[in-house]
Amino acid sequence: MSKLDKMISEALDDEDREILDKIGSEQSSVEMAVDLFRGKAGFVNFTMVVGQIVFFGIGLYAAWKCFNMTEVADVIRWGLIANFFLLTAVVAKVGLLPSFQANRMMRAMKRLEMQIALLAAKR
Repeated sequence: MSKLDKMISEALDDEDREILDKIGSEQSSVEMAVDLFRGKAGFVNFTMVVGQIVFFGIGLYAAWKCFNMTEVADVIRWGLIANFFLLTAVVAKVGLLPSFQANRMMRAMKRLEMQIALLAAKR
């Protein structure tokens, strides 16, 4: 907790502190992952996760087939397929990172708005 957070906490009464605690401190990674599936973009994020899992599975299957082939042309064919699907799975996973950051920023902004409103009400 920073010095500014301590000063704000001291200025608030118990009820206000409870409201701020609900908005809360930093979320864990699991809580942030669960928050991805809430709100307006929840369905899109869910679809991206399902797609990422499917692409990863296909990529693993193609890689397994690649390592079991004996002909060079077949190795190249299955290797390219594995490469495509595994890279697509990575791109889908990285596509979720902006949602993580947007959720963190919105949470911080709500906390800041609440603090400003509570301090303005005290005056």
